[in-house]
Amino acid sequence: MDGIAEWLARITWPLVSRALSALGVGTVTYVGADSAVNAALDAAKAGFVGMTSDILQLLAMAGFFDAMSIMSGGIVSGLAWMVMKRFALQTTGA
Repeated sequence: MDGIAEWLARITWPLVSRALSALGVGTVTYVGADSAVNAALDAAKAGFVGMTSDILQLLAMAGFFDAMSIMSGGIVSGLAWMVMKRFALQTTGA
């Protein structure tokens, strides 16, 4: 009985360790990049503090703030796909 349990542990441990390391690296990559995008957006918002309301209304009518949110959403979704590729969730066959 000890022989079979030891054999199964030897077979499964490399797979488990690879999966756990991929989860850790992917999570750290996604969280780090997401916080970098959020910091960039906060810095951009802080740059608008000294502007007058007329200029801010003109930027809002031009769709500048919508464009900022669409671009940041694209960056974050691209990072999510990159992390999923590391997890190999999108591949289902050989």
